[in-house]
Amino acid sequence: MTESDLQKKIESLEKQVHELEKDLIHDNLTSLKTRSFFEEELNTYLSAIANVDLGKRREWFGFKNLSVLFFDIDHFKQINDTYGHAMGDTVLRDVAKTISEDLREGDTVARWGGEEVVACLLGADETDAKRKAESIRKKIEKLIFDSNPDLKVTISIGVSSNFPKARAEDLVKNADLALYKAKRTGRNKVVAFSEL
Repeated sequence: MTESDLQKKIESLEKQVHELEKDLIHDNLTSLKTRSFFEEELNTYLSAIANVDLGKRREWFGFKNLSVLFFDIDHFKQINDTYGHAMGDTVLRDVAKTISEDLREGDTVARWGGEEVVACLLGADETDAKRKAESIRKKIEKLIFDSNPDLKVTISIGVSSNFPKARAEDLVKNADLALYKAKRTGRNKVVAFSEL
């Protein structure tokens, strides 16, 4: 094998490794981050906030607040049953894209499972997070699908914010409980955990 052949082989293997790494942290359908990546990121941020609270300030980490948004597409099973799974996939991709585009670059957005999406908003307290969630909810409500312009989609959102000694699972659980109330009380709304 010549040096040129060896270099091509190395470049090919490096490209394969890059693609495999991308697949490990990104959901194939939505291109959002994976649930495991999200959980790891959230734990990292909470640990950094705890260190700031203990006076172990890290210069690169300049905030004390973060909030979690838990999204669920309303009546998603009916969309799949009525319009088919291909349309369901389109809805999921467009909703994921809308959520991602309405958040800042440093925020983490992930597919939690099925039609559920979760986001971590750095520096956002509950008021900020509710405002952002409401903005996203309104944009989802106005989505138009080229292949089915009569289809209307809404989303319910639960909001939770960090508190002293909060763990990632606490924030996700609290946002999920708030989401459950949003769905139980009419859907297409934002509910914060503090309102429960």
